Amino acid sequence: MPTSIAHTAQTAWSTVWKYAVAHKVIATIVAAAVLYGGYYTYRAITAPSIAPNYVTTMVATSTVVATMSETGQVSASSNIDVQSKSSGEILSIPVSAGQHVAAGTALAYLDPTTAQQNLVSAQQSLQSAQLALAKLQEPANASTLTSSQNSLATAQANLVQAHQNGYNDISAAFLNLPTVMSGLDTVLHGMTIPGRTSQQNENAYSDMVEPYDSTVVQYRTTAEAAYQTAYTAYIQTLADFKATPRSADDATIEALVTESYRTVADISDALKASTNFLNFVSTIFTNRNLTIPSTLNGHISTLTGYTTTTNSNVAALAADGASVTSSQRAVAAAQASLAQTQAGADPLDIQSSQLSLQMKQDALAQAEQALADTVVRAPFSGTVAKLDTQRYQTIGSGTAVATMVSDNQSVAITVNEVDAAKLSVGQKATITFDALPNVSIAGTVSSVNTIGTVSSGVVSYAGVVTFDTPNPSVKSGMSATTNIITGIQTGLAVPSSAVKSSNGQSYVLVFSPPLAGSYSSTDVTSAIAPARVTVTTGLTDNKDVIILSGLADGTQVVTQTIAGTAAATKTSAAASTSLFGGSGAAGARTGGGTIRALGQ
Repeated sequence: MPTSIAHTAQTAWSTVWKYAVAHKVIATIVAAAVLYGGYYTYRAITAPSIAPNYVTTMVATSTVVATMSETGQVSASSNIDVQSKSSGEILSIPVSAGQHVAAGTALAYLDPTTAQQNLVSAQQSLQSAQLALAKLQEPANASTLTSSQNSLATAQANLVQAHQNGYNDISAAFLNLPTVMSGLDTVLHGMTIPGRTSQQNENAYSDMVEPYDSTVVQYRTTAEAAYQTAYTAYIQTLADFKATPRSADDATIEALVTESYRTVADISDALKASTNFLNFVSTIFTNRNLTIPSTLNGHISTLTGYTTTTNSNVAALAADGASVTSSQRAVAAAQASLAQTQAGADPLDIQSSQLSLQMKQDALAQAEQALADTVVRAPFSGTVAKLDTQRYQTIGSGTAVATMVSDNQSVAITVNEVDAAKLSVGQKATITFDALPNVSIAGTVSSVNTIGTVSSGVVSYAGVVTFDTPNPSVKSGMSATTNIITGIQTGLAVPSSAVKSSNGQSYVLVFSPPLAGSYSSTDVTSAIAPARVTVTTGLTDNKDVIILSGLADGTQVVTQTIAGTAAATKTSAAASTSLFGGSGAAGARTGGGTIRALGQ
């Protein structure tokens, strides 16, 4: 097999050599072409690469105006019933059917009497609310401040007097209480019952009656327990009273008043329990027709006298406690009043007054609008087609007063769902016409249908762009193009070509610091690649993009990268000039002819 291949190669070479010898000119040309191509192919492969070229620009503040272009047709004028927003008697109709009127022209006047009265009332209410707020916010005058200070001084003096009264009543009580306690002790524990002087009085009375009614034991026990309670309290309070001077602090006096009141009340309870005991004994003696001991009525009379005395002390001390409490509250109230006077109005009161004022302002605005609504006005310029009411007719809100034909001109457009999301009422537009190349009219988006129409699976929405100024040259049905401004944004901006996207994030290529000697260029070479900076983009007009974050003013960004190598440059140069000095294309054609000739 190798022998066969070698034989074939030798045969082919022999054929080529014979051909070359026979056709020396052609062979020379082909050899030169092969050598020339091989040389430049070698140079392209071995040539070192060169740095890419960059087109750059500087980040600067700019305004981007985003627009969208939609086509449509001019619509005819519209008819509308002008309705009254108020009710009442029509006093005047100053227009006639067929009359042309401007926007805002009065079509009818209704009786304004009620609306005027309501307006006056709302004005007065607002004025009252304003005065109330002003009075609330004004600082306290000298007389008000002095009055508050005097009230506090009076309340404090009353509290001091209440403490003094309390101490005086305690002193008065302890002038009586020793006698009362001693006398009560004698009545219960003395041994003065005739024939039973070996027993304490309470036991003697109880033993004499118990055979007839054993309940007497309970009365005696209750009386004794009450006495012991009163005696213990009396001893303690007496000691506290002796230890408390009249000049003691308010809290000490108040505590002593409270303690003394409870003690005197305990003594009064003890006197009552002892009196009940002796009265029960007396009742048994009387009911049984028994001889009443000579001491019994005297003891009852003594206890009754003591009860009167202690009740008087109880009342006085109770009044003292109430007086102290009342005086303390009066002082606290006077202090709060003075503090409020000094500080000014309560913020909540001011807020409430401001809210009331706002409500009155709203009510006035409504009253003013109601009065304005008594005049029915043309909502747009146009012609009064007909009048639907007459003078002196009483109408209600919503009654049609006249029918008008508008002068307004508009373009009906249909937009896809993507553009519909950008479209909104009030956007400005520029309208041009195929039939009127020199006419350009400003317009405004006046309506956008919120319900789309589906046709062949495509959703579209109807919109209307109204002329800002009617133009008599524009006829109904003309084709029109509307360039609608969908957004305006001012900020740092770069060309759209500078912004790239990767994995859902936008970025730009940045030279930081800028390339030396080049801040904005169409041909910048840099061996150092630019850095990638992530940015947040805003509005775009497909030429420039607003950069919301990521770049600073004056940053050098790349708008285009031109990659290249030395080999590619030389190859391009070689391709532009044929081997024979003509164009590359011509050379190719000549070369083709040569190959065909060779093939022949």
